[in-house]
Amino acid sequence: MIFKTLPKYNLLYKKLLRLKVNPLNNNKFLRLQIESETPKTVRKKISGQIIEIKIIIRRFEEIAKFKKKKWSQFLRLLIKTTKFFQKYKPYTFNHYNSYKFASQGNSFKKKFKKELLAKKTFNYFYGGLLRKYLKKQISEIYLSKQDRNSGNLSIEFFESRLDSVLVRAKFCPTIKDAKQLIAHKHIKVNKQVEKNYSYILKQGDLIQIKSKSLKLVKTRLNSQFKERFDFIFWPTVPSYLHVNYKTFDVIFGGVKNFNFSTSFNFKNNNDLVVSSYYRH
Repeated sequence: MIFKTLPKYNLLYKKLLRLKVNPLNNNKFLRLQIESETPKTVRKKISGQIIEIKIIIRRFEEIAKFKKKKWSQFLRLLIKTTKFFQKYKPYTFNHYNSYKFASQGNSFKKKFKKELLAKKTFNYFYGGLLRKYLKKQISEIYLSKQDRNSGNLSIEFFESRLDSVLVRAKFCPTIKDAKQLIAHKHIKVNKQVEKNYSYILKQGDLIQIKSKSLKLVKTRLNSQFKERFDFIFWPTVPSYLHVNYKTFDVIFGGVKNFNFSTSFNFKNNNDLVVSSYYRH
């Protein structure tokens, strides 16, 4: 008894998955035809003069190539989902710009990965802050930037925190140690004990260590110098901090328009961090 083998037909969606480009952006099944042309006058400023330029805006209509009945349902869906502005112009979805060719670094996945990496790096650098706190503070910074770079404003704000200043003054090796010192009431601001490690310092504020806690900080610094002597020498104490290592006092200066390039041992896009936290 002879069995006749039937030819294997792969499903259509499996064929489309093997395409290197997005099938919704591919003109394999559709072609464009000019539907209408409308003239429009645009004003452009060229070398200080406003010049009127006439342009023609063309509206295209998508027409199916394949007329067979088996393609009708698929082509109806394709024509419905692929519009002109999606196919040939960059379109916006949830504040992400996407182009026809994802290989150019404009895909949603790459943009999301880039933003997530920038946010996590910024967050861990300042000791793993809560997302709610970051979103609240950064949203206020974004809305009140006043023609200044929002990335620089965010750094100025977080470098004015009490725990960040203790690390920059070399009193503590990490943000975590600085938070521990503040929480255990070892730090005074303007001669008053401060328990809030997110306290924002102002110009002229005096930061001191309690007399009973001086021995603890000195032993920590000595042990840190033996383990990591490079931490003491580099990066140097920023110029907006006036530190007296005999009495362990710090006077906080102005951080406005200060160059923080030496304070970071990595490169991060802080403007992207601010805009991402504000949107999401």
